[in-house]
Amino acid sequence: MTYTVASHLDYFKVPLADFAAARPEFDGFAVGGYIFSHADPTPRVLLLQRALTDSMPGCWECPGGASELEADGTLLDSVVREILEESGLHVSHIVDLVAVDCWAHHRRNGATIRLSKYSFLVEVRESHQKSAGNWEYVPTLQIPVKLDPLEHQQFEWATEEHAQLSVQSTNGRYKLPLGHMGHQGRNILRAFEMIKERQGKVSGDLVQ
Repeated sequence: MTYTVASHLDYFKVPLADFAAARPEFDGFAVGGYIFSHADPTPRVLLLQRALTDSMPGCWECPGGASELEADGTLLDSVVREILEESGLHVSHIVDLVAVDCWAHHRRNGATIRLSKYSFLVEVRESHQKSAGNWEYVPTLQIPVKLDPLEHQQFEWATEEHAQLSVQSTNGRYKLPLGHMGHQGRNILRAFEMIKERQGKVSGDLVQ
């Protein structure tokens, strides 16, 4: 599990057990990763559609899931593992924190679990390739996404326009999870804003 982390996220490198112990108000932690393709004129984000046999059937989401104390050294390791398990893609760099969502999950037996989800902007190895000694973006449809059919039935690289319409209307292209599971729609749009800010900064640096 080899990846780099933006320096301002170093505080997430603490052991997962210590991270959880410092936040006793929560019973569990989840993670998500926003993966963008930059090969098209405008960026696209990877969304996965949940299997019809799973919870929240047919809803669209970014790759992610629960942190596991037994499997993950840190919360960031959770992000890398979940993205690999759900999309087959290997995280190369964790860029930034997009959002933190907190909610209470009510089980059928009457118990309530308090959860917190950390969603990150990430880069994956498969989105870049070397050609004639230079790095270039892999065409969006050639990025080798591999789904676990028990969890997700299809994927799409969504445009900001389609994501925006899906947040604003139930008639949008993507049915997003309910708000009590975190603000997926709002967070997707925030991730697009962060990507555009980064692209603008790079363009400005080139002009200077």
